[in-house]
Amino acid sequence: MTTIQIFQLDKDIKWIFRNRYKNNTMILKYKTGSLPPNFIYLGVILFGVSIWRMVLLDWKGLLVFVISLLCLFLKSGIIIDTDKRRLKRYIGFFAIRRGEWESIKSLLKLQIIKTRETQVMSVLSISRTETDEVFKLVMVLPHKEIELLSGDGDFIIKVANEISHELQTPVFDNTTDLDLHN
Repeated sequence: MTTIQIFQLDKDIKWIFRNRYKNNTMILKYKTGSLPPNFIYLGVILFGVSIWRMVLLDWKGLLVFVISLLCLFLKSGIIIDTDKRRLKRYIGFFAIRRGEWESIKSLLKLQIIKTRETQVMSVLSISRTETDEVFKLVMVLPHKEIELLSGDGDFIIKVANEISHELQTPVFDNTTDLDLHN
């Protein structure tokens, strides 16, 4: 199965990229986040300032340009090598991904949990509290748990089923107490 066919099959999961390398190793890649929108806006503004400073032939424009690229293109994610049963949590910039590989050979199960996240925002005397339900996908090993992804319930269930299928491990949905493994 080629990468194009997989993209056509998984149109609704935009963060999933599956690659087959020359040695037929299956790699699952998931983007877990980037900087918040205010840093993206800052990156756009700094990019404009850096172009303006470079037009004026000022060396500070290059420094501002580098900072703007970091604000715009810094990302994080996970890579799962299903054949060697290892996991890499990375921080990336463009195609560069820095992180350490962890062995997941003793994987017991995948677990979906539902949590409530509360965020309090205050400006002067006005405060606002938001509470959201967030679903998390956790990889359970004998002596530790690794949080893989968090987000919308449907997305987490689809990703959990895909990882479960590739790693041949059960998925337990603690939000409904059902076993989702096919």
